[in-house]
Amino acid sequence: MATDRHGQFSIYDAAFQQQRYRIYDELRQNEPVFWHEETQSWFLTRHADVSSHLVGDSFITSPLITNKMKNVPAGEEGQFQDVVDIISTWMIYNDRPVHTRLRGHMNRAFWAKEIELIRPEIQRIVSEQLDRIIERSGDSFDFVHEIAHPVPAMVLCHMLGLPVEEVDRFIGWSDDIAAFMQDFVVKPAPDPAISAHTRRSMNEMVEFLTGAIAERRQSPKNDLLSRLISENPEDSGALTDDEIIRQTIHLIFGGHKIPQFLLSNCLHLLFTHPQEFELLAKDRTRITAVVDECMRVESPIHYITRHAKADIELHGRKILANDSVYFFIAAAGRDPEAFEDPEVFRPGRTGRRHLAFGGGYHACIAAAFARVEVEEVMQGILDRIPGIAPRYDLANPQWTANPTFHGILTMPVRIEA
Repeated sequence: MATDRHGQFSIYDAAFQQQRYRIYDELRQNEPVFWHEETQSWFLTRHADVSSHLVGDSFITSPLITNKMKNVPAGEEGQFQDVVDIISTWMIYNDRPVHTRLRGHMNRAFWAKEIELIRPEIQRIVSEQLDRIIERSGDSFDFVHEIAHPVPAMVLCHMLGLPVEEVDRFIGWSDDIAAFMQDFVVKPAPDPAISAHTRRSMNEMVEFLTGAIAERRQSPKNDLLSRLISENPEDSGALTDDEIIRQTIHLIFGGHKIPQFLLSNCLHLLFTHPQEFELLAKDRTRITAVVDECMRVESPIHYITRHAKADIELHGRKILANDSVYFFIAAAGRDPEAFEDPEVFRPGRTGRRHLAFGGGYHACIAAAFARVEVEEVMQGILDRIPGIAPRYDLANPQWTANPTFHGILTMPVRIEA
């Protein structure tokens, strides 16, 4: 990959996708705190730095949206306002104490007892989807299009109590938000065309969820929306309807796309490590270790963005207050100082944990749920399609063309007897 005389490179270059792990290794060794001109951000790549500085309040998220919008040409801010008004209320872009209050309410969706209650429903959804695939597809299908993409959306629809016939619409909304967020996170300023498309989807979601909440007030159900609704939020400190809608939109985005990428990456690693696939088929108790190791080796998110709350010096470099900092959790996951033979896919490792779900009070709220979801999908595959095999080039899968979100976009597979 081409770099200039100062070692600079473009994270939007197609070659970055091919060589990113080599670049991470060079940065870890030579410049663990690296100033990247293109993104006007600091890159942190060592496990010790990423794990320690994701915790606490030295690096925060709340300035990100304001700083991005400063890069929008004067007079064009209105093209993004509807979308920005919503995402600026998400937990991920708010620090304590606002984050603490929002998380305290949304956390109830992911209590251990809630996850165990929905596990049988995940199993049912996976089984029914596999029934349709086997009946319809003959001896081949696309794992991403038929499993990794739709199943997490189906599960979320069930959690929220949304009609199953709304799944395709739901998937469209989630994909549109993902397109905006992928652009918003990596570009200096958001793209007006992408924002316009996402605005329509978000407005549809607001309208739909407003109606769904009104229905729950008339006839409560055993679902997340019903449990979040309060009759007197101003008096009880509960979430208002507007807050429920906006946090639910955040949940839809994160709860759909991250499991999608994790599923594709997990199956790909099992294809490229057939001995591990065989061990898993014989011993299903290995599934949790397999999913965890997948998150370390091929994290569905490669970096998390924060901003320095105050000036801080790290490895001889001075990061100034409000500077943008990219925490490369994927680079940290392959740090030889943290993991022995870090390039090797080895389920069951002991010692340090991967950072695929972030850290500190901003750590992914749905981490345990995502693990269970992926585990149940993989269990379903092993039960129903034990002879699944790749029909794509294992050495050159079609990865997402985005430096942040990392997953395989298409995975043709065959069903072997």
